[in-house]
Amino acid sequence: MTEIHYGVVRVAGRWRLIGEGLTLNGYESRKAATRAALRLTSFATGLGVPVELHLQDENGGLRRKRLGVEGRA
Repeated sequence: MTEIHYGVVRVAGRWRLIGEGLTLNGYESRKAATRAALRLTSFATGLGVPVELHLQDENGGLRRKRLGVEGRA
């Protein structure tokens, strides 16, 4: 099955939402970028397409969050 990957990362002092063929930037906080990413993922998960969201923490580490997979949130 198709799976979509998005990332919330910090580049040059700004938080960006990235994905294949997608870069949305200009978020001043990680929280604002994450909220935007969750709104975007809701379109795919609403159609039954699973999404893997990669979230960068303040120290640069990445953690993954799987959305739209049965039995997981």
